[in-house]
Amino acid sequence: MANVFRDIETAGKWIAMESLDLLESKRSISQFFNTDYSKEFKLRFPVGKSIEVPFPMQFAVRNGLDYDPQAITRRHATISIGDPFGVDFELDSIERALQSPRSREQFSHDILDPAMTQLAQEIDSRCALYAYQHAAGVVGALGTNPSTYDATSAAARQKMQELGAPAGERAMIVPPVVHRTIKAANVGLFNPVSELSKMFRTGLVGASDGFEWYESMSLYRHTAGTLANSGATVTTAPSNGATTLALTCTTGETVKAGDKFAIASVLPVHPLTKRTFGTDTKVFTITADGTAASSALTITFSPACYYSGPYQNVDAQPAASAALTFWPGTTSPSGKAGMTGLALPRNAFALVGVELETFTDVEVCAQKRDPDSGISVRYVRASDPKSSKKINRFDVCIGFGEFYNDLAQVVACG
Repeated sequence: MANVFRDIETAGKWIAMESLDLLESKRSISQFFNTDYSKEFKLRFPVGKSIEVPFPMQFAVRNGLDYDPQAITRRHATISIGDPFGVDFELDSIERALQSPRSREQFSHDILDPAMTQLAQEIDSRCALYAYQHAAGVVGALGTNPSTYDATSAAARQKMQELGAPAGERAMIVPPVVHRTIKAANVGLFNPVSELSKMFRTGLVGASDGFEWYESMSLYRHTAGTLANSGATVTTAPSNGATTLALTCTTGETVKAGDKFAIASVLPVHPLTKRTFGTDTKVFTITADGTAASSALTITFSPACYYSGPYQNVDAQPAASAALTFWPGTTSPSGKAGMTGLALPRNAFALVGVELETFTDVEVCAQKRDPDSGISVRYVRASDPKSSKKINRFDVCIGFGEFYNDLAQVVACG
C-alpha cells in the first residue's frame, strides 16, 4: 500500500506541474498585467483580502537656494483577492492511466489541456473585464469599428507617450473583425514574433506599430449609460485627490461601470513636467453603476483627480457647473453599445496569484506556483463515500489592482 500511495502522490505533483505549464502557455491578455507584487501574497490569504501597495513617490522641484521641505504624501494601490474558480471532474483509475509515458501524454492531451484552456480563458476574461472597466483612456468611437492604425495603435501610443508611459512591451488587443480590417490594409507591416515562447500565446498575430497585436474573443461588449442625454454638470467643485463627483442631471439617467467621461476645461498634464500638452480633456473611468435621483447623482471614478501637489494629473480644479462629456470621440453615446478593445502597457494594472489551502486528509493535494506570474494551480483528488466516486478538481485564485490606469486605453469598437 505504501508504494501505491507514493505513486498517487507523484502523479498528483506531475498533474499540478503539467497543468501549470499548460495554463501559463495559454494566457494572452493577462500576461500584460503587472505581476511584480505576487510575492506579497506568498501567504495563504483568504478570499476578499486586500493589500495596499505604495506608488513611487513624486516630488516637486524647488527654485532658488531657500530650503523648502515638502510633505511626504503616499498614494497606495489596493490589490484585492477575488473568488477562486476552477474545473471539476470525476475520473477513476488515474493511477493506471499514468503508468506509462504514452498514457501520461494521452491524459495531458485529453484531460489537462482542455481543462487548462478553459481556466486560461477564464483568467483572460476576468482580466479583460477589469481592464476595460478601469482603463482611464479611450480611443475610437463606441459603436464603430476602427479600420486604421491611426484610430488604434497610433492614437493609443500618442496618449501613452503624453502621459509618461515607460518604454516596454505594449499590447493591442482587438476583436477579430477589427484585426482583419487593419491587417488587410497593412499586411506588410506586421512583423513575425522573434521570441519562441511568445509564438504559442493564444491569439498573438504579430508585432506592428509599437505593439504586440492580439485578436481575442475574451473582450467585452459595453452598453453605455444614458447620462449623456441629460447634459450633466458638476454640482460642487471636488477636493484635491477626489474619487467621487457630485453631478446635476436628469432623474433616471444612468451610468455604467466602465463608462468614460471628461470634464470641460480640465486638461491632463505630464506626470513629471506638470505641463499640459494639447487640447484634449482628461479622461476618467466610472467604477460603479449609478442612477440619478432627484436631479442628482454622485459618481465614483478613477484615477483620483489631483489638480495640485506631487501627484498632479490635471491642470485645474474641475469647476462647479462644468459640463461633462461622456465617451469622448463618440457621437451621441447615450445607450450606445460596442466591443471594447484594449491597448495595454504592462504597468497599468496588477495581477496577483495566491496559493490556496492544501489539505492533508485527501489522497492527493498538490499545488504549483509560477515564480514569475505568481499564478498557482491546485489539484485535489479525494474519495466521496456518499457517491462512491473519486473526485478531481483544479482551483485557481487571482486578484486585481490599479497602478497607472490612465495609461491603459479602451479601443472603442462596433
